[in-house]
Amino acid sequence: MSVRRVEPKKLVGRKMANPTKLQLAQAIADALKIDRPLQSRGSSVDSTFLDRVHTALTGDTSTQTDAYRKAERVLQDVGLTYDPFWDTSESAGDTGGSTVTNRAYSRILAAVAHVPRCFLINVNDAEVGARWETDHEFRYAYDSTVSGRANFTDAGPGSRVIYYATSSHKKNPMHFIAHAEVFYIGPGWTGPWEATIANYTEFNRPVPVGEFEMEGWNRQISITEISYGTYLDLLTAGDSLETALSEDVLRDPGGEVVAQRVLEELPLSETAPALAVPPFLPLEDVVLRPAREPVYTESEARQTVTTGDLPTPRNAERNKLAETRAVELVTQALEAQGWTRVMDYQRFGVGYDLLFQKDNRRLHAEVKGIISGTLAFNLTPKEAWRVETDEDFAVIAVTNVLSPTAYELHFLTRKDLATAERIITGYRLKF
Repeated sequence: MSVRRVEPKKLVGRKMANPTKLQLAQAIADALKIDRPLQSRGSSVDSTFLDRVHTALTGDTSTQTDAYRKAERVLQDVGLTYDPFWDTSESAGDTGGSTVTNRAYSRILAAVAHVPRCFLINVNDAEVGARWETDHEFRYAYDSTVSGRANFTDAGPGSRVIYYATSSHKKNPMHFIAHAEVFYIGPGWTGPWEATIANYTEFNRPVPVGEFEMEGWNRQISITEISYGTYLDLLTAGDSLETALSEDVLRDPGGEVVAQRVLEELPLSETAPALAVPPFLPLEDVVLRPAREPVYTESEARQTVTTGDLPTPRNAERNKLAETRAVELVTQALEAQGWTRVMDYQRFGVGYDLLFQKDNRRLHAEVKGIISGTLAFNLTPKEAWRVETDEDFAVIAVTNVLSPTAYELHFLTRKDLATAERIITGYRLKF
């Protein structure tokens, strides 16, 4: 008696085309249930659409003056660090043409739709691929000769990757072998490029290509964009769905790289930023207004408090670099007005960062580097103590601190700080 062999049911994938800027913007509109934008000229989208996106996300109807600031604000709304090297042409200076890129729209769409762009990437052990792929667990290098590069570069940080080992691969030829996330892609628009990889994880079960079919897929193409559903199906087939969707998923991919690039590649202007320093600091006693309890919504109760702003992802390295730039800007502004920086107290935990002196005046400056344009920040218990007891204390906050030109300095006296609304954002329990 012969035994009939039952072939396993094949996984059917879906190959994706690279969306245009208008298609990305229209998908954002659909996700937010707002009117679709119209194409303004060429492949551009009227930048006022980004104001409408901001309103849909926050309820704030204010507008921004230029396309760079509109894009920056929306990216901040969805918890992502604005990248002046990639999200717009701002780093190009006057030659940028106020371009908001496909990458910016792609990142916004992924955030509002909760669907990342996903890719198959070929890896092999052959000499022809070794110069790109020998350490593909950490990086994936490619240039203008690599097929599929446009989709991948447009998608940028936060994209998901599944690795396909070609027939030249020694360990698992013609298998899908691993998944990862894209941390950052740089350096510039013309290439060559390098994608930094995060959370590389091998499949628990390498998936043979014989179990997969996808119309239009050419296995010789190095990079192929696939649908999110195809990505999930391959993860499931590789018994790796749980690890790919774990809490290790990047929340603000590449934010610290952007901050580092801003510090290194976009030096401060020779003209000091404006800072209105009052001729006298308030000397009378001040008392911080009573703190109020946070107001929670049901959907936010597990993650954040409602303060009028959307939650900012924790990105300690990026925030540290932002603080560094804020200190540079504050120092430049004060020195231009005749102040001398006497001491840096950042490492000592005294409740302020910098000591400045001018004639007989002393200034204990606590510097706040704020990624967004909203003037809101945390105050530590020691800083609060300084507000109430230290006549030389002030906070100098820098909003849009990572923007090449749109940063703004705010001088806040003890009286300003004491009268500001104070919201409880955490509790320390001791037993």
